[in-house]
Amino acid sequence: MTRRRPTTIGHLVEKGSFVLTAYHAECDKSAASRETEFWRGNLSGFRYTVGETHRQDVIHETLQSVRKSTGLEIPPIGELNSDDKFLGTDPDADF
Repeated sequence: MTRRRPTTIGHLVEKGSFVLTAYHAECDKSAASRETEFWRGNLSGFRYTVGETHRQDVIHETLQSVRKSTGLEIPPIGELNSDDKFLGTDPDADF
């Protein structure tokens, strides 16, 4: 098993924090906007990429650190209702 460098997690947290903060900034303007969906898609891609290139514990540690450093929640996936609120929860947001 290969040991990861501490800077790897730090770098992932920095990038994930940027994407999550951008998502929430757009979501505060309009939850159903194209820009919000763009950033939500980027966040989903970030999670997928980390999952493909690192172990499960790296994903968990990274997302926990992103939440802690930003004070923001990972957005759910799925449809919005008429009030621009998500239907259901995202099981992958809390691994």
